[in-house]
Amino acid sequence: MKKTKRFALLLIFLFSFLGNAQSQQKSKPNIVLIFADDLGWTDLSTGNTNFNNGSKIYQTPEIDKLANQGMSFTNAYTNQNCAPSRAALISGQYATGVDNGVYNVGSLYRPDKRTKGFPNLLIKPHEQQNVITDVGTSIFDVLKTQGYTTALIGKSHGTPHPLKAGYGIDLPADIHHEIKVMVNGKKTESSYLALKSDKNGWTFDSEFVDKYANPYNQEYIDKTLSPYKNNSEQSVLMGIPKHLTDAIGDYAVDYIREKARGENPFFLYVPFHAVHSDVVGRKDLTDKYLKKGLSPRLAEYGSLIELLDQNVGKISNALKDPNGDGDLSDDITNNTIFIFYSDNGGLVDNVPLKGKKGSLDEGGIRVPLIFRYPGVIKQNTISNQAVHCIDFLPTLAHMAGASLSSMNKNNGEKAVYDGASFADVLTGNKKRIERENLFWHLPGYMDERFRPTTLIQKRIGKTYYKLFYYYETEEFTLYNLNKDLEEKNNLLKNPSAKDMKIALKMNADMVTWLKANKAPTGTFVKDGITVPYPKADGVSKYKQ
Repeated sequence: MKKTKRFALLLIFLFSFLGNAQSQQKSKPNIVLIFADDLGWTDLSTGNTNFNNGSKIYQTPEIDKLANQGMSFTNAYTNQNCAPSRAALISGQYATGVDNGVYNVGSLYRPDKRTKGFPNLLIKPHEQQNVITDVGTSIFDVLKTQGYTTALIGKSHGTPHPLKAGYGIDLPADIHHEIKVMVNGKKTESSYLALKSDKNGWTFDSEFVDKYANPYNQEYIDKTLSPYKNNSEQSVLMGIPKHLTDAIGDYAVDYIREKARGENPFFLYVPFHAVHSDVVGRKDLTDKYLKKGLSPRLAEYGSLIELLDQNVGKISNALKDPNGDGDLSDDITNNTIFIFYSDNGGLVDNVPLKGKKGSLDEGGIRVPLIFRYPGVIKQNTISNQAVHCIDFLPTLAHMAGASLSSMNKNNGEKAVYDGASFADVLTGNKKRIERENLFWHLPGYMDERFRPTTLIQKRIGKTYYKLFYYYETEEFTLYNLNKDLEEKNNLLKNPSAKDMKIALKMNADMVTWLKANKAPTGTFVKDGITVPYPKADGVSKYKQ
């Protein structure tokens, strides 16, 4: 009898322990990270992310709500195009990191199409990796140590492709942008819109989202799209092909509905293809922007931005009503970190920023960023702390309770990360993080948009400076971003004593970082000698 009682007490203890463990696990915040593609700093209608330079043409009411409900960052950065940004975000490392190595889309040898190559090429570019290694400990791996289920729904570019089993992702739904199928016996290609193939019927040429590929019908319009109508004529959608952006949004909603019932927190990473070229919007929204007097090209662009916005709204609203029954008693919004971000600067118009996607000017690397976490992140707040893709892994690890110091890679080596957590900025405990420097390093070429360059951004007090070094000419340029967001005034053309002091310090920090990371620089074409780092006092030649 005593043994039976002891056994019963043991069972009670075990169930109590397991119940508490599950409760603690579930109390960890869910995380939804939406990553737009090529969305520029001024493409949102909110002014919170861009010093009130929001678009007066494109409408993003759902993302604007996020900005009002959370913290916006005016100085959020990425890399110059999509693959290196995604690789840095997932790995927590710069391209110089041992498990990254992704500097550019495709390669660092991308000639200028206008000149049919590189006339008088001085430097043979570094040969890069096109995906991060599969031995590193990714953001998915880190969160899984805290009991998270993980998903990638969208574009994997820059991560192992196709995504490998054991890479830390439970649902690796990698979806291609270009849709290529056989139609009437001929190979047909589409951007964004589903095609009706000879073999599979309506398809996005993807096993992951094909179940969402059927054309728009009245039920879908009434139930899913009508809450986001925003003065568009949705009846024109009846029977026309489904848009990939809607399909990815629908898949993400279904994932939330499934995982909200489970005991584990979830990390849902949704890297949309929108608003990447070739830009194709959704007909009702394209018609809306055409009626505003926009050119066909800009109308498609505005259409795709608003379509992305609608799907951000769909995903956000799925947190309010996970089972979709209209009863909000199962709302999980308050226990979910919701993030909106873009992978690089826009291709269309980034004014007042200089440059565009593919360049290291502000227009190429400064992007919108919003974090919402009700009760933890104060509503309608704005931070000017400079943050970067590499910072997301340590920040989310911090907020999920993971210890990076104990993380090991898949090969047993200790994991190393370049980023810094800005969780204390999000919670309001600090105004800024201790880190002062960010770096970009491009040992090669991409058409007219960059040549071999290293860039350091430094915060001195409340002021941000940028120092460029160009390897071909051994020249430097220096900008004060607080006073010169357009990067028009190179301070080294007529430097003050203060400017020189700043430039010398930034140059020294740049050289220290390059050496510490063994950053590749390529070789000179004429003699095969390795291109040297900047001289430790290289900016001294600009003294008056």
